[in-house]
Amino acid sequence: MKALTTAALPFLLFIAAACGGEQSKPAEQRVTEDINTETGVISLRNYSIQDTIRIEGKVYHYNYALEHVDSMPIVINPQGLQYHESRVKINIMRDSTKIFSKTFYKNNFKDMVPADFLKNSTLVGVNYNFTKRDEDRSALYFIVTVGDPDETSDMVYPLELKVAPDGSFSIKKAENLETAPISTGLNIDPSEDAV
Repeated sequence: MKALTTAALPFLLFIAAACGGEQSKPAEQRVTEDINTETGVISLRNYSIQDTIRIEGKVYHYNYALEHVDSMPIVINPQGLQYHESRVKINIMRDSTKIFSKTFYKNNFKDMVPADFLKNSTLVGVNYNFTKRDEDRSALYFIVTVGDPDETSDMVYPLELKVAPDGSFSIKKAENLETAPISTGLNIDPSEDAV
């Protein structure tokens, strides 16, 4: 049996819901962009996350944020859409001592990202690297992503920011990034489960 494409999945889910007795409300789509109706310029939606981690018996509080910047030149992505630049802010505290506080712009990564790609890109995301946390609890690891700001594009350069407990840091290209399926079983070919 031929494997189903991911494009067929929404149709099959619709059919399954229509055949069931009870109708459920469709999932609310998360909005990641805002469009200025006067200028047509798109901004990635700001977000901020905070959490804690224990390293060598000490508790570290961290927060990170993605923010669009109206005061910088506009980015025109490969599809010709106009976007505001974005920046990433990361702060780390140990007790009441700030050990790390830095704001990153895409040009901070010009030595790691090709210039022609960087020109049409911006910072599109920041996240704590929980996979790395499970492997190494001697430092804090973040993934900062430079990419095409269009949410339908997969053209990105993920970079790993490692922050040591003393506040020193290093940046390298992120490798072996794995993502889990959205829902259990979505990555299984139905023919493999056939009875």
